[in-house]
Amino acid sequence: MPSSAARNDRDREFVLQPAPCLDIDKSGAIVRANPAFCAIAGRTEEELRELGLSSIVWQDAHDEVAKALLDATNHETVSFDAPICHPDGELRWLEWRGVMEPARNVVQFITHDGTTSRRVKSEMQERERFLTTLLANLPGMAYRCRNDPDWTMEFVSAGCLALTGYEVDDLLFNKTTSFGDLFHPDDAQPVWNAVQKALANKEPFTLQYRIRTKGGGQRWCFEQGRGVFSDNGELLALEGFITDITHRVEAEEELRDKLTLIEAQRNQIADLSLPIIEVWDGVLTLPIVGVLDDVRSARIMEGLLDAVVRTQSEHVILDLTAVASVDAAVAEHLVSILRAVKLLGARGVLSGIRPAVAQSLVGLSADLGGIPTTSDLRGALRSCMRLDAKNTRARKG
Repeated sequence: MPSSAARNDRDREFVLQPAPCLDIDKSGAIVRANPAFCAIAGRTEEELRELGLSSIVWQDAHDEVAKALLDATNHETVSFDAPICHPDGELRWLEWRGVMEPARNVVQFITHDGTTSRRVKSEMQERERFLTTLLANLPGMAYRCRNDPDWTMEFVSAGCLALTGYEVDDLLFNKTTSFGDLFHPDDAQPVWNAVQKALANKEPFTLQYRIRTKGGGQRWCFEQGRGVFSDNGELLALEGFITDITHRVEAEEELRDKLTLIEAQRNQIADLSLPIIEVWDGVLTLPIVGVLDDVRSARIMEGLLDAVVRTQSEHVILDLTAVASVDAAVAEHLVSILRAVKLLGARGVLSGIRPAVAQSLVGLSADLGGIPTTSDLRGALRSCMRLDAKNTRARKG
């Protein structure tokens, strides 16, 4: 048997041990516990003796603890992880290591509080689960790759399958194909140039390009990414996200086609609304139909001036037969058009003025600047022909 002094030294070492320790017999009774274990358990040594191991260990771990006590021998260490129930209701996860002491027929345990590390591990696992779920549900592919022409992938999310037709393992480290091989030939070099410029400036980059999928199709991609640099400025990798924008690009192209068609139709309608007719040699006529606003007035003026120059006409007749009324703005537009025609050496005539229009012009005190007027288009045409005949005779005389 050990001497009294040896027992005292052993007991003192047990009490002063910084690690939580306790002695348990084969039945699960707590023989003794050091202050470190009492602190972590939140109970005194007397309370622990009264409760026993089964009362402080989480009930789901009872079977594992009982088996460890039965398996304990003098030479073999038993170990297990089991939580104890703190009086505040919190579980404290302990790592247990024990060995049988035959002299006293107890199992001596040294424990380690793994609650914090277990909580940290659980939080890391939860974050990893969250990120995995998030990436799996994003409409695209997250990646980490090297800055080489193959864009060698070190990580890709599961969204790569829907985007490219390739599985994760196919793209990692170019196992089946490299991401660089998927680029449309016309887009590969521009993408490389844009990324290198952004990396040189340590700026994020945004890209739009085409890739060829595993099935031979083509997809438009939008990519956002940036370089990852070490503290000393060394480029470590590229990280970013790529999403499929094929439907958006196709919709934009379809919209552009429709807008082009609408513009062409609008121009055709505008041309139809500007029927400049050469009714006689040197005589142009333009029936005014509909509203004469600033935009249409400018278009009429432009069309008429071009026609006067092109046909070398000497007379321009604006026919107002289809105009029911005029206001000051319309009158001003008419005068501006005919003055512009006069600057090109042609004579302007207003025809088809209805009584109501004549009264409006008088009421507005519109200054027609000596512009000749006739009641109808026939009268305007006769006036132009008579003037031409007169000028011809004068030249011959």
